[in-house]
Amino acid sequence: MQSIENSDLQDLSKQLNDLLEEMPNERRNLHEKLADLAKQEVDRQIASTVNDSSGKIQSWQEPHVGSGGGYAAVRATDSGTGSNSPGAITNYLENGHKIRTPSGNSSHYRPDIHTPYVEGRHFYEASRSALESQSISLAENFADKLAERLESG
Repeated sequence: MQSIENSDLQDLSKQLNDLLEEMPNERRNLHEKLADLAKQEVDRQIASTVNDSSGKIQSWQEPHVGSGGGYAAVRATDSGTGSNSPGAITNYLENGHKIRTPSGNSSHYRPDIHTPYVEGRHFYEASRSALESQSISLAENFADKLAERLESG
């Protein structure tokens, strides 16, 4: 006759509780890896789309992990505010911006630029699509490690 021992259920319950206590740290580690991976990809995309030989635009981008370890992101540093801040310039480069029109004070002025808008470089968008397979791979490895711990006890 087959039966389930009460001690087996208690062991499983203890294993699950231990795993749940370790998960926040493991989840934070996963998101830190994802943030670093995203930062590298954003830097690659900036280097390929923007003339950033000094690395200034790349240095303005920082990886972030949520306070609870629940998400990873790359965003411009918040070291300044205003229209010349790193966040504003990153936004102009990513999404494009309007071109200033001439004042019209000179009667001989003929504009060389005949477009009202500068197209964005979309390096964040390109990074998102490039990171998809790498992040799925990291998440699968994370799930496999959790399953191993649960099985090994």
